[in-house]
Amino acid sequence: MRPLLVFFVFLLIPSAAFAQGGCAKDDLGRIFCAPPGGSTVKTFSGVGCAPGRCVVDNLGYLKCSSRQGGSAITDDLGRAVCVGGCINPSKEFCDTPAKGEI
Repeated sequence: MRPLLVFFVFLLIPSAAFAQGGCAKDDLGRIFCAPPGGSTVKTFSGVGCAPGRCVVDNLGYLKCSSRQGGSAITDDLGRAVCVGGCINPSKEFCDTPAKGEI
């Protein structure tokens, strides 16, 4: 049973692409960039950013550090543990660069 569960968890991970400290395009071609030390995350619903690093928890949810440049990891039970507390990635943390700025 456990190997089957691990297999399904790995199927969820490709649904979220991480660009630690980079930029990502949404489905409309708009570019969103992470703040310094942050993460850009592309998901099924678009692009989100966070001030720190992100992980996928045991339930398949993205959780990110709320502190700029903060780390995130999962504990032995797969729960997210984040420096400064965990938050969900959001477009409100993203920067949208002007043309020629990248």
